Amino acid sequence: MVAPLAGYPGLRLIGRSARQALSDAEVQLECLKALEKRLQPDIIFPLLDLTVEAEALGLLIDFPERKRPVLPEQKLPTMDRLYELKIPDPEKSARMPVFLKVAEGLRQDNGRMSAAFATGPFTLLAQLIGSETLIEEVLNGNSLDQAMGFTTSVAGEYAAALASRVDMVWVMDPAAGALSVAEFRSLYQPYVSGLAGIIRSAGAACILHICAEVSHITREMAVCGYDGLSLDSAIDLVKEAERLPKNLVLIGNIDARRIIQRGSIDDVRWETRRLLRHMGKVKNFVVSTACDVPVDVPIRNLETMIEETHNWKSRSRSL
Repeated sequence: MVAPLAGYPGLRLIGRSARQALSDAEVQLECLKALEKRLQPDIIFPLLDLTVEAEALGLLIDFPERKRPVLPEQKLPTMDRLYELKIPDPEKSARMPVFLKVAEGLRQDNGRMSAAFATGPFTLLAQLIGSETLIEEVLNGNSLDQAMGFTTSVAGEYAAALASRVDMVWVMDPAAGALSVAEFRSLYQPYVSGLAGIIRSAGAACILHICAEVSHITREMAVCGYDGLSLDSAIDLVKEAERLPKNLVLIGNIDARRIIQRGSIDDVRWETRRLLRHMGKVKNFVVSTACDVPVDVPIRNLETMIEETHNWKSRSRSL
């Protein structure tokens, strides 16, 4: 299977802005359907937006025309005030209903799978109180149980609503990459594992993605109850395949910017073939990008990545 984390390049196919697509389900579905028709991937993804949950909790969001949204500087809740926030209703809060409608529209009857993104509990906490404050809390050894319980509840409500509509939910938690093994086990693992249970109970498979070089915690990630791990280009997938459980799906990890965005067609072709040569004997492997694909990538590079993967089995049998 091959499934680049690509949604934003479809905006160029329909001539619409990121802001329009992130606020209007019909526009986003038009974008994704156009990209699906052009690429024929095995999994269809929405536009990646890790601000949906934070916005539903009252934070302000900036919407660039050609990039995913970001959180501007603003007054954030203190740890004490955090618990005064209410858990948003995914069917009614901010832009959550937009993404639920997109998830419904991505249901396939042609054999392709549909996916959705949810922000992980540690990243959501960093957004709510600020990364510096969160790091200070971790370094001081302060308990984060109540705070992580709250963000896991927020993420869980939204992820469950998505999971009832798609085949799989990708939990994106980039901030968790800064945790040590001990911190991961004590501060994070119980909550991200609970989130996996919520998603699976709602009827979808669950995938965990933590950005950057996280080989020091992949074994811990592997026992959190997720069906698969989506790994960054900094990770040696061959080594991970040797040491992680064989029933775990490994997904990745072509560099979305260095290869897909800035590389030539030949660069993409040879990088895809290199990955397939090294991972060809791994049963549960999905070729993908290391992270989401920027809006301005050459569409032909994505086509090449997918074509090379779909043609690999027949080619390898003839060798």
